[in-house]
This record gives sequence, structure tokens and C-alpha cells, in this order.
Amino acid sequence: MSLKQDYIDRIKRAFARTPFAQWLAEEGVAVYEGFAVEDVRDLDLKPWPRIGGNACFINCYSFMEACNGVYVAEIPPGGKLEPERWCCQKIILIEEGSIGTTEIWQEGDTRKHVFEWGKGSVFAIPINAWHRMYNLGTQPAKFLALTKAPLMMKGFGSAEFVFNCTHPLRELYSVDDAQFFDGSVTRTGARNGIWETNFIRDAWKVGLDESGKAYEGQLSGFRMANGTFGGHIAEWDVGRYHQAHYHDSGRLVHPLKSEGFVMCWPAELGPRPFESGHGEDVVIEPFKAGGIYSPPGNWYHAHFNTGREPARHLAFYGRSGFEDLTPGRADIATTSLISYPDEDPEVRRLYRETLATKGIPFTMPDSIFEPGASSPM
Repeated sequence: MSLKQDYIDRIKRAFARTPFAQWLAEEGVAVYEGFAVEDVRDLDLKPWPRIGGNACFINCYSFMEACNGVYVAEIPPGGKLEPERWCCQKIILIEEGSIGTTEIWQEGDTRKHVFEWGKGSVFAIPINAWHRMYNLGTQPAKFLALTKAPLMMKGFGSAEFVFNCTHPLRELYSVDDAQFFDGSVTRTGARNGIWETNFIRDAWKVGLDESGKAYEGQLSGFRMANGTFGGHIAEWDVGRYHQAHYHDSGRLVHPLKSEGFVMCWPAELGPRPFESGHGEDVVIEPFKAGGIYSPPGNWYHAHFNTGREPARHLAFYGRSGFEDLTPGRADIATTSLISYPDEDPEVRRLYRETLATKGIPFTMPDSIFEPGASSPM
């Protein structure tokens, strides 16, 4: 049995015993299961009475491992969903739709805050705040949502707690905060830009900060809903790829532009899996705009652009306030990152071979792969 199949089997057995898996079965909502999704916009959506619209849950194995709940839902033209309240983190990307609004309020509030969104908008719902989404356009609106409901259900042993907790968390959000969803940004972080914000207007078009995660690439991280949820948007040019690295499970990686593949392998195989005779355990998954993939926890992975335009990815981290106080990315990069000079030579060879079959040039200089070359990070 391959390491990939062994990982899948173990995660599925553990997931089947969770309160979230039981809740999904009781909800009767459509469910997609797999290592990755080719295009979330093409998933078969079914009625989900709880929200009053069509939806499909996405059970990627890494999401199961991290106790993340991910779904795509649709709002009909001129329609609305039912009011919702989730006592957990929830972050949303508008996949399709020209214009819509969301109402936000806390239990006991006498008025609501309303903000407008469009295609590409990213925002996080404050924990346990009531919200309702409206589609003001003439075409269906689709959105992708990631929640920590599985973690909360596992910890409290109850799905009812997630949806019926009446305590308003006013320390995290007040309807009187008129700037909460206005798109204002405070930049922090010494290296990569980190945006403290609660609303990004358009993930496809927003300008990004310089970053060395890929050669001469760009990356901006964001922290939303008063720092309770976060992610990043990254972009890198044609004929280039990210350095391999690993981290915890459950990162939702959503290609927005271009196509390519992600190469993954367990960290215990070391930084040079082909050279050490473990090439059969390296997993290569293709991606294209609209897809989703999520590397397993502590698996090295590198992202390769094989398209004819810059690749842009949106990532939701899926962490919550219940994790340990782990160091930030800059602190762990020295242990989780494989610099270009230290990577397995077969990685670059396979990438260049793939580009050649498509007539796309490899645009990374030989100098960054030479022994002793400093990492762009």
C-alpha cells in the first residue's frame, strides 16, 4: 500500500467517529470527498435546508485531519439565505456573483450592520454573530466557506452548541464598529506583508507585497475578525515554482489564476525523496483555477506554475484560538523549508520537462540553485 493510500485510510477511519461526520449524515447535505477538487464551481450542489440554499461540503482528507469544515453554496438571483449563527470561525470567498450584501448582528442587538460584496471578496464572520447573505445580482452567486465547526463539535461533543450558543462575543465584534467590513488595512510583519483587516474587495485583483516564497514572487498574509482567522494570497510568474516546505494540516489552497501541479511527500522521507529511493511515494496532483487542494500535515509540498500567466493562489489557514502558541512562519522556515540548492535535483528536472512539453520557458536563473546560494525567504 502506498503512503498516500495509507494516509487516506487512517484519516477516513478517524473521521468516521467524529461528531461532525455524524452531523453531516444527519443534515443530508451533498458531500464531495477526495485528495483535491478540480473546480469547486462545477461541484453538484443539493438543497441544504439549514441555510435555505444549495450547497456541497468538501471533505478533503487534510481538512478531515485538521477538523476543518469546507463547503460551497449558492444564492439564487435576487435571493437570500436563511439567518445563520456559527459558534466557531468562518471565512468566505465569493466565487461568482456581481453584487450582494451580508447583514451582521449579535444576539440581543436591535439593529444590523450591512456591507456589500462582489466576486473575489474575502471576509470572515465574527464568531457566533448572526449573519444573512443576499444576492442582489441577476446571476447566481456562489461562495466558498471554511469553518472550524468540526473542531468545536469534537471538543464539546455537540453540534447543537455550534448553532445554538446564545452568548454574544462582543469582545470580538460590535455592530457599532462601522469600519469592521470597510476594507481598511493595517500592515504588520517585518518580512512578508500581513494585513490586519476584515474585508478584501477582490482576491483576483488586489495588489500584493514582495516575497521570496517563490523566486521574485509576491505574497500578502491577512488576519481577519480581530485576528481569529487568517490566510494569504500569493502570486508567482510563468516558469517558476515555490520552494518545498511543510506545516500543519488543513490549509485550504485555492488556485485563482493559471494551472500547474503540487508535489507532496511525507517529511520523514527527507528533503530528497527521489534520490533516497522513495520516488514512488511522491504525490503529484494537478491544479487549475477554481480548484482546491490541501497538503497533509507535515508533508513537504511545492507549487509549480505550468500555465502561460502568473499563478495566483488564495490560502485559508483554518487555524483557531484553540491551537498551541506556535511560532510564526518566519521562525519555523529554517526547519520546514528546503532551499533551492538543497532540494532533490529530480524536482527541477521534472518541472523543466513538463514546461518543455508545453513550450513554456523555465525562467529561474541557475545561480539560485548553486550550493551556498541564500534562500529568497
